[in-house]
Amino acid sequence: MLHFDTPIFFLLIPFLILLMAYLKIRDNKRRKSLIGFPQYMLLDNLKKSKKIKFYPIIKIINCLILLLFVIALARPQIGSKTEDVLNQGTDIIIALDVSSSMEALDFEPINRLEAAKKTAIDFVRSRKYDRIGIVLFSGLAFTQAPLTNDMKTIVRLLSFATTRMVSVDGTAIGSAIVTACNRLKDSEAKGKVIILITDGANNIGEVDPITAAEIAKKINVKIYAIGAGSPDGAYYQIMDPVEGRKLVKVAEQELDEETLTEIAESTGGKYFRANNTKMLEDIIKQIDKMEKTKISSINFTSYYEIYDKFVILILILLLLNLFLENILFRKLT
Repeated sequence: MLHFDTPIFFLLIPFLILLMAYLKIRDNKRRKSLIGFPQYMLLDNLKKSKKIKFYPIIKIINCLILLLFVIALARPQIGSKTEDVLNQGTDIIIALDVSSSMEALDFEPINRLEAAKKTAIDFVRSRKYDRIGIVLFSGLAFTQAPLTNDMKTIVRLLSFATTRMVSVDGTAIGSAIVTACNRLKDSEAKGKVIILITDGANNIGEVDPITAAEIAKKINVKIYAIGAGSPDGAYYQIMDPVEGRKLVKVAEQELDEETLTEIAESTGGKYFRANNTKMLEDIIKQIDKMEKTKISSINFTSYYEIYDKFVILILILLLLNLFLENILFRKLT
């Protein structure tokens, strides 16, 4: 953002224009008053230098020098806009199931996991003032990203998530909630939220989901649980020793909606069922609206001087002017 600290000096520009116009008129009057001598007609027959057509460049340079001088007097400054947030947003952990069942091909564009990743990334990009972290879980749960407001990093890490990131397969929902709570327990944010996305039932881990939900409730963490999967079952890509890769349809696996509902509602959150990508996107949009925090902020701009750049440019033009007048255009015929 360009700013002038002493713009009053721009009032010199009309004065300079009038002065230049006056000098031009005066020169024209003097030229008309000169007495013509016949001998001067001989000069018209002399071959003129081709440089003469470039002579007006000197006048243009002089005008630029005057203009830049006025701009330098006005003290040009460049400002950078800064926004200070007065109150914190929400701290959110996205707990994403990366078990092998998330490879089911009932969600677009590829499978459940890719749909969940895309939807989560869109959600992250919409949260300007929050801190977001990632917990990935299968048979084990681990923190992929601690709470941060570096949304570019969160988006990148989400895009890297695969079903092969955890050595133990399974669905450790309780462990995922506890791991997320460990990241939120010291948070001073007004809102603390876990968005849990899974397609199964808790079948492994040292902590059962209900106990984990009680821990979340004690530290004021709200859980939004999303059960992913079509009730009609889904196709899976398998490797057949004879036929090679092929698709096999599997009936709906056990999605423990009762437990997921209890987990969510006991913490003040809500359970959602997503049968396809569109439903998943709509659910995330609902959660986004439900967890919006009113943010107070102050905008201010800090400036630094750049008039010295104009002074340097003036000096360069002055040197150029001296070169043109005293060397290049010294003899024009």
